[in-house]
Amino acid sequence: MESLTKAIEEENIQKISLEKSVLAEAKEQNVITCQSILYKGRPDQEVEPLDPDSEEVSNNSGLDICSDKIRDEKLLKSLKCLKLFDIDWLYLERIDSKNRRCALNFLQSSFPNKIKKLDFLSRGQMDLKRSNYLNSMTRLSSKVVQLVSFKSFSIGLPQLKRLVAAFRHVRTLVLEYCCLSIPSVPDLSKALKNCQIQEIYLFECGDSSRSDWKNNFNEFENLVQGLASSPDLRLSLEKVNIFFCRVDQNKVEQVFEENQLGGVKIIANY
Repeated sequence: MESLTKAIEEENIQKISLEKSVLAEAKEQNVITCQSILYKGRPDQEVEPLDPDSEEVSNNSGLDICSDKIRDEKLLKSLKCLKLFDIDWLYLERIDSKNRRCALNFLQSSFPNKIKKLDFLSRGQMDLKRSNYLNSMTRLSSKVVQLVSFKSFSIGLPQLKRLVAAFRHVRTLVLEYCCLSIPSVPDLSKALKNCQIQEIYLFECGDSSRSDWKNNFNEFENLVQGLASSPDLRLSLEKVNIFFCRVDQNKVEQVFEENQLGGVKIIANY
């Protein structure tokens, strides 16, 4: 494994670089370490829906895999029989039905034992109900310890219940650019038992191209009432970010107040 570390130090790379000889050496030991394939710094330069005063997750080492790139798809296949050590973050982007098999193999066989931050980004509002990723995500949920993020998914009420139940132990839950279908008030009291979620980010979920909360404000109310059905979440939740959700902040604050969540900090703009 020394040649792996040396290669990275010499080239000072910012992206993953696994040569055939390097991978062969790692495969002999049936393990890949953070120093072997990971680079420092964030994998993307996009603006995060996190606020300046929010506690940042450590980004010392991580893995960014774009599933529609040939290079990264080959990497996923190569990692099939390898096990990653603990890392700070994993960013798995542009997953869809075409690259489903490779991504699922990675989740099932190579996922780290412990990870601080996990990002899933689908291509084109993938229906989480039909994606076959939900089972893998929920099985691996205990390995994610600080933040989980789902971006550009279409999420129905049954899937939402499973997600919050599986990740109720994390500090931060991010649903970004997601289309949420919440036609009725969900009972999340059991799903959120012993909940430790302090922050929820719903960045652009309420936009007219997604959940359209401006014209379907009742669905946003259903979501808040469902969250408030959990006594443990009412105690743990400190902040909710609804940037670009096209809802009036005064109305939002009123809904939170009516559902015993008046102490929660609401971060919003139109």
